[in-house]
Amino acid sequence: MRLFADTNVVAPAVRALRQDGHDVVYSAERPSDPGDAALLAEAHADGRVFITTDHDIGALVFRDAAPHAGVLLLDDLASVAGETDLLRACVTSHGEALTAGAFVRADANSVHVVNR
Repeated sequence: MRLFADTNVVAPAVRALRQDGHDVVYSAERPSDPGDAALLAEAHADGRVFITTDHDIGALVFRDAAPHAGVLLLDDLASVAGETDLLRACVTSHGEALTAGAFVRADANSVHVVNR
């Protein structure tokens, strides 16, 4: 799957996705962060699902109707391992919906999918 991980996604989770065979662009590997709107636009232009823990993404998608190729919003978890496990599980379980442009919000207890 083609993914774009925001700066706030933990590096071990990005490494795990790459080990699983996913093509991941990671904004934290760049010299600067232009902000969520620019990153979301780049992910959309490149056909990548945008992954973030920043809840402001909801305003961009729902209020501002920013175009996207799918969004996975992870609620902050208490541990790096927890975030990594949740991210991998969501990509596996909801990959089809995400690549179809769904907005998926997940935490340790639940997953909510808003399809286009």
